[in-house]
Amino acid sequence: MSKIPTYKTIFRLAIPAIFGGIVEPILSLTDIAVVGNIPSNNPNLTITSLAAVGLAGSLISALLWIFAQVKSAISALVSKAVGANNLNSVATLIPQMILFNLGLGFLAFLLTYFSSSWIFTSLLSASNAVAEQAVAYYDIRAFGFPITLITFSLFGVFRGLQNTYWAMIISIVGGCLNILLDFILVLGLGDFCEPMGIEGAAIASLIAQIVMFLLAIFFLLRSKVKLLFSNRINQQFKVMMHMAVHLMVRTITLNIALVLTHKFANKYGEIEAATHTVLLNIWLFSAFFLDGFATAANALSGKYLGQQNPTALKETLKKNMFLAFLVALLLIVIFLLFHVEIIGVLAEDSRVTHLYKDVLFLFILCLPLNALAFTLDGVFKGLGEAKFLRNLLVISTLFGFLPVLFIADYFSVGLQVIWLALIVWIFLRGLIPLIYFKTYLKRKFD
Repeated sequence: MSKIPTYKTIFRLAIPAIFGGIVEPILSLTDIAVVGNIPSNNPNLTITSLAAVGLAGSLISALLWIFAQVKSAISALVSKAVGANNLNSVATLIPQMILFNLGLGFLAFLLTYFSSSWIFTSLLSASNAVAEQAVAYYDIRAFGFPITLITFSLFGVFRGLQNTYWAMIISIVGGCLNILLDFILVLGLGDFCEPMGIEGAAIASLIAQIVMFLLAIFFLLRSKVKLLFSNRINQQFKVMMHMAVHLMVRTITLNIALVLTHKFANKYGEIEAATHTVLLNIWLFSAFFLDGFATAANALSGKYLGQQNPTALKETLKKNMFLAFLVALLLIVIFLLFHVEIIGVLAEDSRVTHLYKDVLFLFILCLPLNALAFTLDGVFKGLGEAKFLRNLLVISTLFGFLPVLFIADYFSVGLQVIWLALIVWIFLRGLIPLIYFKTYLKRKFD
């Protein structure tokens, strides 16, 4: 086996991760596209539904990102065990991780289900009409928190085992089912099913989450890890939780920034909120596309750390970053050539289309910066450097995103303000770890 990562090795991990990763934003985009095209004689009602699904979907994604950080922690520990040829060290850790995520999922449900109306109206500044529909959508989706957290954490186990194929299969099955059910439940199917509107979109997603959970358990039982159940806490459980807490703080900071973008968009108006919903979901789609190489970098860096191989770590970063930039350039070309068609699929309202074009250039600028930031995120997650990643997000948000957002908003209003702040934010998230990487290697291996 080669001691240096080859492009073939990276593609073997990255391609399934890309197809698996883009399913989640595709689900959100499908909900948006179907809800945004519900037949209605009132264009403002469609805009309200579109803004509601985007707002509720963003809150769900934010909560899952916050509480699912055990996924990255377990991935780092399992990949390190693979590199050290010591999988027995995680035999009891994985079942304990599953039980922990089950409890965490119920906690997330309880904290938000009974306060969802306050969250949308007071915290996120949604209008009464938008908040009412957002609550209807969110209160159904929230029941899936426990099983979704377990599913995501098992994806981390599979990644650590250098297997991104299973997560891809699970995500594609769940995604296709979600899309099929979206059209049936939201728009109706003759006499078989009455149109359920925004609640139908939420039910479709919940059913898909249940199916994905069952498939994840099935593949786990087929994996090469021997699972052991023990009352004695695995010695790495504390390490896993330490990493997860740092990553949780990091993700909370990240989501505060994303929630603020929605808050400011809502402040600017419903058209701005709907347009930002579309833009941010397209951005998340492209982000997950690029995240495939971050996933490969994550799995490989943990493995090579376990092998104590700094040369392979350098090659992992170099090759994954190169490939991520190529994908970013390809996405830029696609968005420049087909941006009219893309927005037309997601929203028919001409006001959204017009505003979307005004922000397209800033959106495009984010893509190569995403490639840099996400690849380095993957590397440092694989290395288990959760504390550094936490500090990185805090610094980038406090000294980049927030100053630009509030200062630019003081002098002007509009979605350009939000996307300018996002560009500065992503730039710092890429530049700082790129500089720190060499320092890390010297400190760890010299």
